[in-house]
Amino acid sequence: MLRGILVLLALVTLSSALECYTCGQVHNKPTNLQMGYFNKVIEKLHMRKCREDTVQVCKPGEDECQMVHLESTLGDETSAPVTATVYKCGQIAKREKLCRTMKLSAHLMWHLTLGYCEVEACHEDICFKP
Repeated sequence: MLRGILVLLALVTLSSALECYTCGQVHNKPTNLQMGYFNKVIEKLHMRKCREDTVQVCKPGEDECQMVHLESTLGDETSAPVTATVYKCGQIAKREKLCRTMKLSAHLMWHLTLGYCEVEACHEDICFKP
């Protein structure tokens, strides 16, 4: 009896797990250098470019889908900044600190400066519409 209840609870938990897109996309025309940096960052974050199949089940503790709007010259200071959006699983409690963390990580890992960063929660399980 107890085993049956535990199995049922596990099935309910798995079926109700949050799913979010985990990907990134550039919104304007980057230079080759900028696109190279963008691809490195997305790869390091274990993400891909956005397509229909870039949905993943969020980890325990991740309780919302997030859209992170970014702007950076991506290492090419002579060109216009690139705007991009990253879609990811996240935590409501850590949303306010996410941009600070991303700016610090970008600077330390790739010597990149993020000129703009804003995080917003998606109001649906899936926020990227392919």
